[in-house]
Amino acid sequence: MKKDINGKTKIIGIIGKNIENSLSPLIHNQIILKHSLNFCYLPFQVAETNLDKAIQGIKALNIRGVNITFPYKEKVIKFLDEVEESARRIGAVNTIVNNKGILTGYNTDVIGFKKSLQEDGKFAIKGEKAIILGAGGAARGVIYALLEEEIEEICIFNRTPEKAEKIKQDFLTFFPGSNINIFPLEKERLKDKIGEAHLLVNAISLEMPPQINNTPLPEKRLFHSNLLVYDLTYHPAKTLFLRQAERAGAKTINGLPMLVYQGIESFYLWTGFKPKGKEVLEMIKRITYIA
Repeated sequence: MKKDINGKTKIIGIIGKNIENSLSPLIHNQIILKHSLNFCYLPFQVAETNLDKAIQGIKALNIRGVNITFPYKEKVIKFLDEVEESARRIGAVNTIVNNKGILTGYNTDVIGFKKSLQEDGKFAIKGEKAIILGAGGAARGVIYALLEEEIEEICIFNRTPEKAEKIKQDFLTFFPGSNINIFPLEKERLKDKIGEAHLLVNAISLEMPPQINNTPLPEKRLFHSNLLVYDLTYHPAKTLFLRQAERAGAKTINGLPMLVYQGIESFYLWTGFKPKGKEVLEMIKRITYIA
């Protein structure tokens, strides 16, 4: 039975640019329904020119908190009152909590990525080599998580190497001595580095509908069977990137586990209630048929 909304219902939600296919409303509202909590999670599609007004609107409307998604994870920081230490270091926020008119930014992507990689990918991070495609807000959370767990080497490939270089310089402040290398997104360099890597993460938003047949790698022969290939995209469940990797014998994982685990951490910040991650993940898989 659908839970009634009343005068005591607290509003939470998600702010982004193209969020028609976001699963976050489904995930959070299923948690709310299952545990009879007096909350409601809503999608807020916001143009970049209105981002500052939307963030101020959280205060004006007494919204308890929101998730922040592409492309605003970095842009939103300047509109907040406070930023939690790890989110400040990362330079990206994916969760805002409204505490009596004080807006604080957090980054739960780090926990979400780390947990999904270790539990669903069965991947031991320490001492391994990783390649990250992209240098946006999502990539920042991924790279920070890997550095926290003492990854041996990270190679960041991006169309604009200057943006990736900024990540390197920012993070070397907190992880001195880390081995971070920057490359332009070109085939020959990718081929060399992927051959040495254990983990390949796509943090480029190429695959979201209607661009489902795009891929950041032009050829499937760039993959190999000793690689864990992770696409932060979860819709569709099997992007062309992941299908290419599977055909090469690589193990793959999509972005659904990370979405669920980071969402649970956000939900806890807003409500004080933390459901079990595996239970929520299995519930969402059953509803959406995303494996």
